[in-house]
Amino acid sequence: MNAKTLIAALSLAVVGNAALAVEAEQFNPAPSTLSRAEVKAELAAAKRDTSVVSYGEATVFAVAPAAAVKSREEVRAEARAAARDLSFNELYAG
Repeated sequence: MNAKTLIAALSLAVVGNAALAVEAEQFNPAPSTLSRAEVKAELAAAKRDTSVVSYGEATVFAVAPAAAVKSREEVRAEARAAARDLSFNELYAG
């Protein structure tokens, strides 16, 4: 009885390790079609852009907030309508 349990546990451990031996992200990115000069020009344009501030590895997006398009009453009316709507939203289904 102990030998059967030991063999079953060992086989499950081997199968479990084999299943986890695959890399989490398996994808092949497409090769770049840009030339070296085009990449340098794109990098220079990105450095001139003031909406992104780069500090080495950390990047901060300094985007100015957009002006409000809807009035307060329109937003409140939308919120009331959404609260009354009890249909299933597939966006939040996991």
